[in-house]
Amino acid sequence: MIKKKVFCVQLKGRQRFLRLFGESSKSYGLASGFVTLKSKESVGLHNTQNKEETLIILQGQAQVSCGKHSRIRVEKNSFVYIPPKTDHDIKNTGKGILRYVYVTARIKNQGTVLFSPSPV
Repeated sequence: MIKKKVFCVQLKGRQRFLRLFGESSKSYGLASGFVTLKSKESVGLHNTQNKEETLIILQGQAQVSCGKHSRIRVEKNSFVYIPPKTDHDIKNTGKGILRYVYVTARIKNQGTVLFSPSPV
């Protein structure tokens, strides 16, 4: 197994999407990105596949649609969990910019976690 190192990435830039790191580069199973959406813009429907996903809303307001019928409204300082194999979309519902960080973690089988941290 390749030893991974501690690192830091600045959340800056004006691009719509900034990959912070991917599974194969700097972690064992995590991937993350920083997303900026204009008012009424969305990332588009996509699926978590074999990953759990979390969203940390840093700025703005959004609607998170999961599946065909589940919609939740979120705003700054919110944390959202999206289970594996879930179709979802994030839409900026505010008048200003929406900024959030997503983090995904690969799972072996639904309900079986690949890695469990040791107790401290």
